[in-house]
Amino acid sequence: MKTSNFIKTLLIILVLVAVLSGCKKDVYTGSLRINFYNHPADLTVVILPIENPNEAISGNLKADSKGVVSITLNPGNYIAQCSSLTTYYSSTGFQIKIGETTEINYGANNGGVVK
Repeated sequence: MKTSNFIKTLLIILVLVAVLSGCKKDVYTGSLRINFYNHPADLTVVILPIENPNEAISGNLKADSKGVVSITLNPGNYIAQCSSLTTYYSSTGFQIKIGETTEINYGANNGGVVK
């Protein structure tokens, strides 16, 4: 009787270990981080897919107090369209890869450089 209880307990533990070890979070997205040098207060960013640049996939994203815009995106090719009433910014094409962060830096000349 003791042997069968021990075997049942051991089997339960083995099943639990097998189930819990198989649980891991799969990542199917990537991230975008845009850094702005000396950004204006009215700066907004819109993300557009390269395949259909007339259809925005994000709303107007605002930079935080440090001039950073961050968003999680599906893998693919996109355009970051930045706008302000007082400052011109060029649009920048970029690619998102699964599990990676793409970084765009807008420097003093307001042109985006993808890293």
